[in-house]
Amino acid sequence: MQNTITACEQAGRRDGLAAGLALALAALDAGAAPGGIAALPAAAVPAGAAVIRHDMALAEGIGFVRPATRREVPADELTALAARLGAVRIGATLRLLERVAGHLSRRLFGGEPVLAKQLVQGTLADALVATETARCGLATESRTAIVDVHDRLTQVDWQLARMLGASGYVGRNPACGAYVSRLVANCWVPRGEAA
Repeated sequence: MQNTITACEQAGRRDGLAAGLALALAALDAGAAPGGIAALPAAAVPAGAAVIRHDMALAEGIGFVRPATRREVPADELTALAARLGAVRIGATLRLLERVAGHLSRRLFGGEPVLAKQLVQGTLADALVATETARCGLATESRTAIVDVHDRLTQVDWQLARMLGASGYVGRNPACGAYVSRLVANCWVPRGEAA
């Protein structure tokens, strides 16, 4: 399982959310989604599927569909999927962190890069610590702990997105992936009572 978690994280960081999601889903299809909507890599959306259009998600290579049929998936299998998806999101968060650091190193304030400011460095360090803490949460088989991982990553992603300033809210930017990763998690991570 640990090798799969590591591979999912690497795919999310190196290749992006869609590639990581494809690896995390393994043999699961849209019918396995615990809710009424499934997030899939856009390339894996079946022909004729009831697609829910979302331009930002499409830009990230993700499609949302309403499954024609649903099937029950054992709770432990959904928990394992949530852990793999958590690893993908960790990779995507680290990718965002790298882009934020690059952005802040190019922005100047008071004649020096914004990245050199102590408060900015502290905020980035906090984001990295929270991401590493989330990684530790994936080692458990507890659905509650894995849901907490996703919640932590959502908080970190928004903290990092704010550090991009206006560029994080305008046009195609690294923060889009953070937003879409949250939507993907909402489709696949069951939040109700543990089975």
